[in-house]
Amino acid sequence: MTVSLLPVTRDNVRAVCELRLAEGQEHLVAPAAYTVAEGNYEPDAVLHAIHLDDVVVGVLLVEVETGVPYLVRFMVDASYQGRGVGRQAVELLVEELRGQGWVSVETTFVPGDGSAEGFWRRCGFRDTGRTRYGEPVYVRDLTGEVAEPVPPSPG
Repeated sequence: MTVSLLPVTRDNVRAVCELRLAEGQEHLVAPAAYTVAEGNYEPDAVLHAIHLDDVVVGVLLVEVETGVPYLVRFMVDASYQGRGVGRQAVELLVEELRGQGWVSVETTFVPGDGSAEGFWRRCGFRDTGRTRYGEPVYVRDLTGEVAEPVPPSPG
């Protein structure tokens, strides 16, 4: 099974918009259709469908407003979560951004029960100590010096 990042196009946009979160995750990530809409109105946004072989299984949106790529949205359909698809998609994005000359990428997440903090830490992101719209900002170095992933905090 091969994970790939492909542009959102006329051919796959419906499948992207039909992606669903697991029950209880609705407060953590906006619906995929919002991601598609927002990505089409942001200059220089990178909007990718996450594919597992020929099946659309997720979506991601990256914007550059502050001189650092910001992973605004990242979601994997509920039926494909827990299979390593998300981590592989993050690594593909890291390689893409590194190839474009970027040295880091930032993301945020909704804190609290069920948050994605552990996922981002396992993907090599670390807390910057800053917040954006009340959410913790995490950063991943893209220079090749991958920091040791920190296990999620208990609780």
